[in-house]
Amino acid sequence: MTVPWHVGAILNEPLPDTLRFAAWYLEAGAEGLTLLFDNPHDPAIPVLSTHPRIDCVACTPEFWADLGLMPETRFTKRQNAALTWAYRRQTEGWLLNVDADEFMWVSDGGIAAFLAEQPTQVEAIRVETAEIVAGPDGVAGQIYRLPMERDAARRVYGDSAALFGPRRKGLIGHPQGKSFIRCGLKNVFLRQHWAQRQGGGELAETFVPVRGGAAALLHHIGLDYEVWRAKLDWRLASSGFTVPLTERVRALLEEPDAETRLRALHGDLHGVDAARLDRLRAEGACLELPIDVDEVAAQIFGARFPAG
Repeated sequence: MTVPWHVGAILNEPLPDTLRFAAWYLEAGAEGLTLLFDNPHDPAIPVLSTHPRIDCVACTPEFWADLGLMPETRFTKRQNAALTWAYRRQTEGWLLNVDADEFMWVSDGGIAAFLAEQPTQVEAIRVETAEIVAGPDGVAGQIYRLPMERDAARRVYGDSAALFGPRRKGLIGHPQGKSFIRCGLKNVFLRQHWAQRQGGGELAETFVPVRGGAAALLHHIGLDYEVWRAKLDWRLASSGFTVPLTERVRALLEEPDAETRLRALHGDLHGVDAARLDRLRAEGACLELPIDVDEVAAQIFGARFPAG
């Protein structure tokens, strides 16, 4: 038996990234995707709006006004409100709340079968994060680092581990993962990583650790330097980095060879050489998968997918 599931996301990405995201979830079997575009003139809207399983929602000033907000309202507040709106439109199955650079992966049987196995009393399923890194030449597929304790992070990254901070468990992005939420629950609103009941009550949640091998939230954060560099000012202003990393980046920006130094820092944070990969493997903090998101997008969208 399988159950229907939907995806909800608010997006403001280059067209290729949006198509990668949509293709991944279409191929994974999502019954529907509700894509909310923070830029109401996003070039992805005319490309995706004719697809029978995709609902494109332009987040116009009128859309935000209907939610009691303005386009200038803090993004996280708007994100939570928009995703709560998307959740309440679904009455059956499950809604997966994810960002444009997050790809849910299930090891066996697919997502629908994974959800069908959940006990009826489970209201939410939170799947832990695996974060993509650039690997050395000759390694097939994609390499993902897994959350790890502080001592393990030090053994893997040496002095650079201090830049990751103690709470992110050896990741640059979030270690918490993202959630499937059972549809039809009353008085529920969505947050970035999970859902809550009005008044702060918690849902009956199952947590799926990535090291169990059943599922992982594949977080494709920071892999491309140009994309990372383009978002740098935004991350610095929005506390997107840890305090030590923010201080390091700000210091490098003052250097005369800032771009060279930033590129080296990016490689240290988002790549692994052969020795570091061996250390990740030794800590059991490495997931290696034979997947190609570009290939999935090309299969789904054909010539409409402008890779690169």
